[in-house]
Amino acid sequence: MAIVGSICVLLAAGCLYLIARLRKNKQQLAQALLVLEDIAEGNLDRKMVTDEATDVAELCFRLNEIVADIKRQLSGLRTSENEYRKLITSLSHDVRTPLASLIGYLEAINDGLVTEEEQQHYLHSSQAKAFELEKYISTLFEWVKLESGERRYQFETVDVCELLRKSISDWIPRLEPQFTYEIDIPEEEFYCKVDASAFRRIIDNLLENCLNHSQGNKVTVKLAEEKQQVQLEITDNGKGISEEHLPRIFDRLYKGDEARGSKGNGLGLAIVQELVTAHHGKISASSRLGEGTQFSLTLPK
Repeated sequence: MAIVGSICVLLAAGCLYLIARLRKNKQQLAQALLVLEDIAEGNLDRKMVTDEATDVAELCFRLNEIVADIKRQLSGLRTSENEYRKLITSLSHDVRTPLASLIGYLEAINDGLVTEEEQQHYLHSSQAKAFELEKYISTLFEWVKLESGERRYQFETVDVCELLRKSISDWIPRLEPQFTYEIDIPEEEFYCKVDASAFRRIIDNLLENCLNHSQGNKVTVKLAEEKQQVQLEITDNGKGISEEHLPRIFDRLYKGDEARGSKGNGLGLAIVQELVTAHHGKISASSRLGEGTQFSLTLPK
């Protein structure tokens, strides 16, 4: 009888424990439901506070993580939306200015408001504005493809020295009126797996940056191989970039350093960063005011 009595006591205690635990779980679930309803109303700062001893503790912790992740994603979307608004505003202004000039030049020629001698000057100016518009549109399309993930790469093992020579040769006519230049590309072959069009875009954007923003008169391009990596340096002797602005020059739409002028749409170096990352490489910049700027690119072989 004593044994039976002890078993009954244990069963009763067990039942009471289960009832208490179920009640605790029910209370916790009811509280979690209230929090979820508040979250559904848009309050993503709510957290589910739970006793780790309850059976629903892990569920509540996981729900907190999901809500926190949703909050981060929404914050990122809002940031992207704001940046796209800034992008459209910036590009609208940058496109409107040369477009208005182009229309004005062509209307003046068409309406016979200029002499025959002036027409040549107006046509030359119109062509320059058309090229400027083409550059803006090309930059915008490149950025949209990168942002949407639609940029397709064709990586091939190529001689980077030869690829760089071809890219630089196209720039010589543009550099010569304003810059002296020093090109140091080894005679031997450096083979590296790259997307040729993306590599050319990187070089184009870096040289465009020097040409438009450095306010210098000399540019140096140096290619070398070190520790199974291809290292490229593009240096100008311009006004340089202040320490305040240097960490942000690869941010999209950033063009805050007045020392290098405000010309441009703030996408060129951001595109460089994206393309270099796609090659598993690294890009950095060092600069001192009054002494120039150096961009250093490293690509794995």
